[in-house]
Amino acid sequence: MSHTNSVTAAVPFDTLGRELPNEDGRDPATLLAAFIDQVADDPDALAVVDGERALTYAEIADRAEELAAVLVERDAGPETTVAVCLPRSAELVVAVHAVIASGAAFVLLDPDAPADLRARTLALAAPTLLLTRTVPPSADPGLDTGSTTDAVVEQGVSVQVLTGADNPPAEGSRALPGPGADNPAYLVVDPTASTAVVIGHRAAHANSVWRYRMCGIGAGDSVLWHAPLASQAAIGELLLALQSGAALALPVGDTLAEAIAETRVTTAAFDPAQLAELTELPDAEELLDSLRVVLARGATLPARTAAALRSVSGATLWQVYGRPETAGEVVAHEVTGADLEVVPLGCAADDVELLVLDEHLEPVADGEVGELYISGVQLARGYLGRQATAATFLANPIGPVDDRMFATGDLVRRRPPGEGWAAELEYVGRVDDRADRYAVVPVRGGLPGELLLDEFEAQAAATPFDPAVVHAAGSGSIITYGDLDRRTNQLARHLAALGIGPECPVLVDIPCSIELVVGVYAVLKAGGAVVPVEAGVLPPVVGPALIVTVAGREHTAVYDIPRVVIDDVALSDYSDEPITPGERRAPVLPQHPAFVLYPRGAGQGVTVSHAAAVHRITAMQSRHGLTGRDVYLHQATEWHGYVLPLRVGATVVLTEPPDPARLTDLIATYGITAADFTPQRLTEFTEHLTGVADGVPTLRSAVVLGAPLTAAQIRDFAAVSAAHLHHDYGRAEATVTLTYPEQPRADSGEPPPVRVREWNRRVYVLDARLRPTSPGVAGELYLSGAQLARGYRDDPTVTAERFVANPFGIPGERMFRTGERARWEIDGTTAALVRLGTTNPTRKALP
Repeated sequence: MSHTNSVTAAVPFDTLGRELPNEDGRDPATLLAAFIDQVADDPDALAVVDGERALTYAEIADRAEELAAVLVERDAGPETTVAVCLPRSAELVVAVHAVIASGAAFVLLDPDAPADLRARTLALAAPTLLLTRTVPPSADPGLDTGSTTDAVVEQGVSVQVLTGADNPPAEGSRALPGPGADNPAYLVVDPTASTAVVIGHRAAHANSVWRYRMCGIGAGDSVLWHAPLASQAAIGELLLALQSGAALALPVGDTLAEAIAETRVTTAAFDPAQLAELTELPDAEELLDSLRVVLARGATLPARTAAALRSVSGATLWQVYGRPETAGEVVAHEVTGADLEVVPLGCAADDVELLVLDEHLEPVADGEVGELYISGVQLARGYLGRQATAATFLANPIGPVDDRMFATGDLVRRRPPGEGWAAELEYVGRVDDRADRYAVVPVRGGLPGELLLDEFEAQAAATPFDPAVVHAAGSGSIITYGDLDRRTNQLARHLAALGIGPECPVLVDIPCSIELVVGVYAVLKAGGAVVPVEAGVLPPVVGPALIVTVAGREHTAVYDIPRVVIDDVALSDYSDEPITPGERRAPVLPQHPAFVLYPRGAGQGVTVSHAAAVHRITAMQSRHGLTGRDVYLHQATEWHGYVLPLRVGATVVLTEPPDPARLTDLIATYGITAADFTPQRLTEFTEHLTGVADGVPTLRSAVVLGAPLTAAQIRDFAAVSAAHLHHDYGRAEATVTLTYPEQPRADSGEPPPVRVREWNRRVYVLDARLRPTSPGVAGELYLSGAQLARGYRDDPTVTAERFVANPFGIPGERMFRTGERARWEIDGTTAALVRLGTTNPTRKALP
């Protein structure tokens, strides 16, 4: 049974209803064979344009062959891996093709990424050779493997042997073995998720051919190479150009707009947020007039962004979707004026099958939501590590024997066939707890990024041009990940020079704005602990070493401590490079405080360590499933409302709590996919949506912060929005994410039951003797786990009263007494928690 480009739901459907051009008839099986064909077709055609420098296809081939010979002499070949750590340049393109010509697989490392991420990438990929400009590798902590090296320079690139023993060059010349169709072509490593995806030549080549034929790209075209250097997207841009006969254009300038203006490319791929930003520029029409084909990467292209592009450019726009596990994009939809409300994912690539299945791996009916599984020639070989591969590459229950499918973790629905296409998919959201399939994190072990901003700094290095924060007020100011990282580095150095470091609380009194994020992140980077001023309410008990604020905030003058007004700091006097540990007053450790929080009405400050904050954010992410494609509206005061999205590459839209009509406009304007609410704001928003005809189709996740919702609130919201409803339940001392049922029971006057992930290990309902209560019997609610705060600042007595020994945990483990009554309910095999109020009138209920 051969694969067809179909969407499988209840029954298979017809193949794609559109013929793709195939003028030359070539279908080589490897990347090397396809590149050689392009060299033979037109050796003098431009292959790479790097500013004022350009290389032809013949020049790339000749230089790559010379370097490949050196690699083969050092035992590079099929089923081996060569790491390439070079800046985006013509030399990098030569190096990649040299590895391909040697028969080995390449893995890219971004030399500008943090050293620990590059070191993790090397550890995961386990290459035998390294191509770099750094000699020796030990001069760079991100490249130092501690093994012996034998270096030789060829084509301006140092070839380093990374094996543990000497590996001298073989005597005499050796023929280039070249790869086979089933050999690995390259690896895509995600060091934060501890995965290394192995993509074979057959899959990589099939993907490239489908994409350039689909878009009609070839000789005379140029492709912008701007995606994060070590990503699947960057590899896809490179292959799209050099497998099709087009030119690969390297970006010039500091911004994406400058890169397009200077290179005058005909083809470019953007994230939806990047595309929206470009179309809003005053000179967008002139800027984009060279583009003939635009690819919108991701699953959630807002229809208004597509319309905005049509108003300033005549380029053909494709929505494309894929993953490294599928060698890049495998689903596409040509966006037209008919896509007025929702832009669908589209249809499958050649020889790819899309299946929409339920939790039992059974096909779902048309219009029903299921998880997307992908099968076909473009599947990766798997992960380096059999456990991870077995978790996501499954046997295809509908396909032939030995056929595999990849579980994407994305929820989709199939809509009926449209004109020109057999069947199309619509993106709905993410499967809950999807993160568990991608990385196995030991319960008592560490997490990727032990400090709160580790993942943000890695994200900033990977996507410096992506919008990070938008202030939805006035002109709607925007700051990119790169600019935010640089500004916070500069301010952090200023704070460190004033003596701020670990265990130093710093009061941050800044209204909702980009400056708020800058101030908070600068304090954290300096090693200090943030004491936020929320809603203009000053903490009742403070012992900060410093106040960070902006002009016009005078009410903190009641504290007789130094003030740093960001507007008055000459940031240009400080380096914007990443801060090194030696620049801080002392090393920042996971147990050091990240925040000191003063809940409204509380007299004690709650100290939250970096480790606890990281665990809270990671647990929330496993439930909410945010990605770099999301746009998160933060209208509350909690710190995690902007820290979480910025760890995964999403865009945060900041706003003071707006009225419901303004909120609806913001969701439509920015394509908001997730937003946080208080229960009161959710009620007001729900009431407003009942009179809005189009609703808010982009919103897929609503995060409620605060008191429990009633059954009526849940039902009313479900009636006007398809967004998933989550409750980030807790207080400063501990946080647990809960999920409400889609169809709550009749309103009984008490909060409806909520589902708790691993409730029997993290959440307890106990009687007065700390014994678990039976289902249906009320008791006091206790929380445990790595998310617990350190305790109350400078108040060991209250800390000992509220943070008690956990009789159900390992020795030394604590649990927090919430002071709230609750009970468990059992419905079949599922447990649900019902919160009932406080156990003691002197204690506040959880917010």
